[in-house]
Formats: sequence, C-alpha cells, structure tokens
Amino acid sequence: MCRLPQGLSTWALVLEPASLILSPMAIRIYDSLTREKSPLKPLTPGEVKLYVCGPTVYDDCHIGHLMGPVLFDTVARWLAARGYKVNFVNNITDIDDKIINRAIESGEAWDSIAERYTKQYQGFLAELGVETISSHPRCSDYVPQMITFIEDLIAQDKAYVADDGVYFDIQKHPGYGKLTRRKVEDMQAGSRVQAQSNLRHPGDFALWKNAKPQEPSWDSPFGAGRPGWHIECSVMSSELLGGAFDLHGGGDDLKFPHHENEIAQSEAHGDAFASTWMHNGMVQYGGRKVAKSDPRMQDAAFRQQFQARWLLDTYGAPALRFFLLRSAYRRPVDFEPSTLEAARTGLIRMAKGLGSLAEEPGKVTLEEIQEMNLDATNAAHRKGFIAAMDDDFSSGEALAELFSLAQEARTLEPEAKQITLTLVRDLGRLLGLFRPGDLELLLAAGSGSADELLEQVAGALLEVRALAREQKAFGTADALRDALLQAGITVEDGTPGTSRANCHGAQTNALDQILEAALAARLAAKAAKDFVTADGLREGLAAVGISIQDGAEGSNWTRSGA
Repeated sequence: MCRLPQGLSTWALVLEPASLILSPMAIRIYDSLTREKSPLKPLTPGEVKLYVCGPTVYDDCHIGHLMGPVLFDTVARWLAARGYKVNFVNNITDIDDKIINRAIESGEAWDSIAERYTKQYQGFLAELGVETISSHPRCSDYVPQMITFIEDLIAQDKAYVADDGVYFDIQKHPGYGKLTRRKVEDMQAGSRVQAQSNLRHPGDFALWKNAKPQEPSWDSPFGAGRPGWHIECSVMSSELLGGAFDLHGGGDDLKFPHHENEIAQSEAHGDAFASTWMHNGMVQYGGRKVAKSDPRMQDAAFRQQFQARWLLDTYGAPALRFFLLRSAYRRPVDFEPSTLEAARTGLIRMAKGLGSLAEEPGKVTLEEIQEMNLDATNAAHRKGFIAAMDDDFSSGEALAELFSLAQEARTLEPEAKQITLTLVRDLGRLLGLFRPGDLELLLAAGSGSADELLEQVAGALLEVRALAREQKAFGTADALRDALLQAGITVEDGTPGTSRANCHGAQTNALDQILEAALAARLAAKAAKDFVTADGLREGLAAVGISIQDGAEGSNWTRSGA
C-alpha cells in the first residue's frame, strides 16, 4: 500500500511528476473529428489539457448532466495513472435563456438560481467520486473576455452586427461543418437551424444577444446584452487551457450545433483549439434515446427515473459510477431498472468478496501495480486491464478483467486469494471504484423497510387530508382519501381529526401511486390558491423523507438525500 506524507493529496502525487509516465505513446483515442483512433500526442510533453462541456444550471440535475463528468473523470484518472499531469476544465453555464426564463417565472434572481443548482451539481459529482476536475469556470466571470473575442471576430469580418445582436458568419469560415460532415450549402432552416430575416445565412449563430427587459446584461461596444451559448466554451477553454489544447469532450448531442460552432469561431479567431474530440454516448431506455421531447417524459414516474437524486438514493453512488463504466464511453447507456439493479448487485458481490481489503485507505499507483510479482494468470489479467484502458479508455473490457480475477479468487488458497483480491482492488481504484465505505453505501441505497416508508407517507397524507378539511378544501381531502383507497390502503377514521392508514393490503406500486396523487392534489390546491394545503403537502412529505421538486415541466418527488 502506498503511504503518503501527511497533507499530501493522492492526486498531487499521481498527477504532477511527468517523470512517472510509463509509456507516452501507449494510449490511443478515438477522435470524433477524424473518426479514427490515433496515439495520444500531448502538445506539452507530460501534460494533458482536457475541456468538457458542463451543465446549464437552471433545474435539478438529471443523469445526463453527470454521465460526462464521471466518464471523463475516469479518462483523467487513467491519464494520471499513466503519469501525465492533467488539467481538466468543466465549465458552468450560468447565463442562458433557460435560467432567465426560470427567474422571470419564479421571481427569484437569476444568479441565485444558478448558484443553487451549481452547488447541487458539484455535490453530486463529489458523491460519484469525480475528483480530477481542476476548474469549474462560470460563464458570468468571463464576459469581458468574450466581448474582446467577439470584437476580434468582427474586426476580421467573420462576424457581423444585426438588429438583435452579433452573429458569426458561417459562410466566411471554409471549414464549417467538418465535425459532423455537413455542408453549408445544404443547411436550411429547421429544427436546429433557425431562419431569421436579419441573418446572412440561416445557420449563422449568435455570439451576443442584445439586452431585453428583465434580463441580465453587460455593456459592450455593440450594445448592452449578454453572450450567446457557443462563445462561452471557446473563451473559457482558451483562457484556462490556451488557444490550443489536447482533448475536448462532451455528450454526443453537442456535436451539432454547439461543438461545430465552437470549432468555427475559435479557428476563425486564430486558435488551433482542440487536437482531439471525444464524445460520450447518450441516455437510453428500452433501446430508445431519452430526451425532453420524448413522449414518455410526460409521465412523472418515468421522468423521475433519470433524476440524479433519485438514482443515487435508489442504487447508490458507487453502483451508478460502476454502471456507467461497464460499457465503452462512446456507446449509449440504457437506464432500465433491471440493468441498474444488476450492476448494483454485481458490485455488492465484488465488494463483499474483497472483505476488509475494500476498507483499507490509500491508493497504489499503476507503476507500483506493474512492479507486483504475480503468477501468470494474474499477470495476464493485469496486462489485459491496462491494454483495455490504453485502447480508448475501454473501461468495460477493463472491468471484465476484474470480474475474471474475482471469480478466479474464489478457487484459490488464502494467501493466493489475498494477492488476487488486492490486485482487483488496486486496479479498480484507478477507475474510482472500491473506495472505503462504498459497500455501506451500496447496501444502504434503497434500503429501509419499504412498508415502513409507505406507512409514513400514507400517514403524512392523512394529516394533510385533515388540514384540507380544516381549510374546507373538501375536494383535495377527498382526492387524497381516494388515492389511498385505489392503492389498496384502508383509511380508518377515528374521532374527528384522527385517521389511520392500514397498508397491509397495499398494491406493489402503492408508494408511486399515492405520491403521484399527492403531486396532483398539490397542483390543484395551488390553482385554487389554497397555499396552506399545498405547503402542508410539501412539508408533510419532507418530514418523512420525500422531497418535492418543482420544475418547468412540472413537479416530481425524490427521496431526500443526505
């Protein structure tokens, strides 16, 4: 076990010394631009600069916000294991139409909304063991630099001032469309290309948006306003990583128009920009892509399955990280409950197999693992693990090697078994797995008596029912009672103001049923301006560990996180 001097970060040890690079040419990466695998060739020897697009912080995090950071954290961990110093930037978009619209709707300040959801996002990353990110720059902190960048583009006649802002002229950039193999002459106004009469081409995109009432704005030579979406990443990456850097990552859905536009404006500005483009696969369910426009997302119970808090509470952060690493980062990930539960079960089995080894603190470097004196079988699996990760960070294949080792360990004598399981743990920790405390988190996820929680929620709804009666909101009171009865829960009324819920005959999905009914009842109460009952529902459920979250597309519930 590697022991560190007190106060020295494990990442400081692994990330800094370029002398620890084991094989500078070993790692091969699939480039979305060239559509080929090529050897990693850092622009600065011994250092890799990585930029990954982050979230627009206007609502509760869903799994789509977290996939990229987890996957690219694994990429950064492996680069560090190979001895590279890693500078990993993950931006925060805190100026955007969605944030502004939410502020106007709610009356809350836009920057307050952005701050709250930024903290939520960073908290989820910490739970998931994402610890390699060097910087989380916020768009609002780089507006002056964006203004200068736009001025440069105007001076070069690559951008122009229109009635409502400043636009990039895609016809002035010969390489526009090269990432997605699109031709400018083929682009027409459509779902992702908006036609405006004041544009030179339908594909021209906003660099600067003129100020509107109730919107935040900054003074600029082209009028008060705010930056467009695409300019943010070009400026923040160049400010923190330089005009040329090694890797740019993000979700596959960002290729067009976001990444295409980043490339165009940066190259037009005179920057080489990213050497290699990496894109992670998207969220699926039942083999179909999940998006906000998906009709299935109209169902609150379906929508809830992708909420970050719900996933972490239901399966545990270690299982979610493990689940995301089971396949190649470029492939879509299917979030059907059976596959998630299978991942959790498999990881629990491996963690239990490690026994006390899983709780030992510290990390071992890849160099130390390679120096371990192993028998032929263990050595072969070690080689296979390393080869998989060197081949475009193929974590799924690497994990298969760990499963094989764990299975092999069951047949070994105690001493040999200890060596094999130590290898499993140490290799897994290079990817952020098998941390001390993980097994406890896995076993606690979704734990507690489901019957007990159902009784607590039913009891809370009965208390709100009594409150609704006091407010003479008899429709709400009756709706809550009917929801309990339809879920197979008997309501036993006693003396006035006292009722008891009998859950013995409850249906298997009773909890979901009554909580969806509670959301509907709360919505009806708010529409009737019965805020006492509406607030009573939120507070009563919060008291038993159920959090109601209001969003632009409606409300949903999750089990309250720690």
